[in-house]
Amino acid sequence: MRRLALLILTGLVFALVGTAPAAAQGRLFSQDSELHLTIEGPITTLARNAARVTDPVPATLTVTDGAQPQAFQIQLSPRGFTRRTGGYCHFPPLRLDFDHAAVHGTLFSGQNKLKLVTRCTSDTLIALEYTVYRLYNELTPLSFRVRPATVTYRNQPAPAREQTQFNFLIEDVDDVASRNHLTAIDVGAREAQPSQLDGDQAALAALFQFMVGNLDWELVRGPEGEDCCHNGKLLAASATARDRLMPIPYDFDFSGFVNAPYAIPPPNVHVANVRTRYYRGYCSLNAHMPATLERFRTHRAALYAIVDGETRIPDARRQAAHRYLDSFFQIIDNPAAFNTQVIEHCR
Repeated sequence: MRRLALLILTGLVFALVGTAPAAAQGRLFSQDSELHLTIEGPITTLARNAARVTDPVPATLTVTDGAQPQAFQIQLSPRGFTRRTGGYCHFPPLRLDFDHAAVHGTLFSGQNKLKLVTRCTSDTLIALEYTVYRLYNELTPLSFRVRPATVTYRNQPAPAREQTQFNFLIEDVDDVASRNHLTAIDVGAREAQPSQLDGDQAALAALFQFMVGNLDWELVRGPEGEDCCHNGKLLAASATARDRLMPIPYDFDFSGFVNAPYAIPPPNVHVANVRTRYYRGYCSLNAHMPATLERFRTHRAALYAIVDGETRIPDARRQAAHRYLDSFFQIIDNPAAFNTQVIEHCR
């Protein structure tokens, strides 16, 4: 009996140790209170050269919340492609690389590489995009969690120029997979097929993109020479599984909900502007639409509450975002309109 009890106890210890990293990784995104950060480094040079140089540079990130500021030495690099090279963003999106051991036991425990969405042209647009992530979080845990942050960028060495922006951090895809007991997989641009998708999750993702008016995405495709999928990741039961693939969308700045001045429809989608909804889901997902519609209706009040409660969006833009949600629910509450704009418009 004592031996059996010892074996059980040992198993429990291993189980707890095995789950500790996932719990630690979730600490940063388990709250949605706004962080206050300062990043010091060669910010001016990094931003000026971002379109052609993505090499990391040493920087210091300081969390200024609380009585005792906490500083971390990081590697800072520009990331992304369109916002970094498109010529319309004044400041590139960033990647923060932490020393895994140095952040143990801190807010960033378990983190290694983090994406930071920065101000492209205005704080309002970033707040709107942050809200889109929050809307998808409300609908499904199979989504990238986000953490808002006011970030002060301080150029070093002199001249010590300074700017403060509203930004947000995005959860790493491996952490999304871990808390959903799945694995993030890498597949080529043409390796996955619509028939391999989990129908319920794919229908949810496709209809969500329709709700926010986003055209800049693919469920199982990517540009030639790049991995699947365009502005999305795939999760599966294991690294080798290729059925019931779960699409996880990201990057919503080209959506009609955000309505950025630089956002234009893709060349293969013939609509006047990004505010015009255009359904791009697969016809194979139509059978999953009744359950998907019910999920949106069940979460309707919570979706509106997220938009209406986001005070970092100015009143006029917040009211416009509310009305944009209204127009979506008007479509899904009208069977004829939904049939025409979604069911018969599939590909």
